[in-house]
Amino acid sequence: MGIKLLLGSDYHGSPRLIRQALAHLPEVDAYINLGDFCSKAGKPSRKATQGFHPAVQAEVVHLQSFLAAVESLGKPWLFLPGNHDPAASVLDSLVGRWGRAITQSCSFEWLGLQVLAVPWTPPCGWSWSLSSAHLQELLTLYRQPPQPIDLLLTHAPPRGLLDEGGKWYHRRTPTLRPLLEQVQPRYYICGHMHWDGGKVERWGSTLVINTALHNMVLEIH
Repeated sequence: MGIKLLLGSDYHGSPRLIRQALAHLPEVDAYINLGDFCSKAGKPSRKATQGFHPAVQAEVVHLQSFLAAVESLGKPWLFLPGNHDPAASVLDSLVGRWGRAITQSCSFEWLGLQVLAVPWTPPCGWSWSLSSAHLQELLTLYRQPPQPIDLLLTHAPPRGLLDEGGKWYHRRTPTLRPLLEQVQPRYYICGHMHWDGGKVERWGSTLVINTALHNMVLEIH
């Protein structure tokens, strides 16, 4: 029997995408949001002492409200932050009986699937910036994953796959392409690059899915 997942990313507060997600949830087994629910909460600011840009507290409240609504439906859920989302000090409190926000790179079993989640995005001047040091740490840690990875979850796509031709990645920008090549998951699920949102692309045995500006249903057998 298969698992039906609802995948979404880069809502940026869109009422249409939020309503659509909540409407689809009763029809699926679980939900994964790949980040950028907010638009300005991750904007750099010297006054951002609360873990988000001080002018956009309403975005954080909106995110909290949305995830509470998802929680109330009794569906397992995961939220992986994007570069526009608030810091871990805010997201760590977003946990319930059915789901949680992921604020540290980690591997775990979820619904019988092996998941590797990396809440870091290639640097773009906002929050949750992937460093070269952390990328090397991941490559060392998951050189030989204890179990084959079913889902690799990141906000941004790997270089060269559904990444708008790589135009946002400078030559020395660390991206998660090396981790994809090393882990070779069954599915690589991401968002971030809006123009490639809603598209899928096959790379070897991996199906790469960019969910930016979309809600997409994935059935895993």
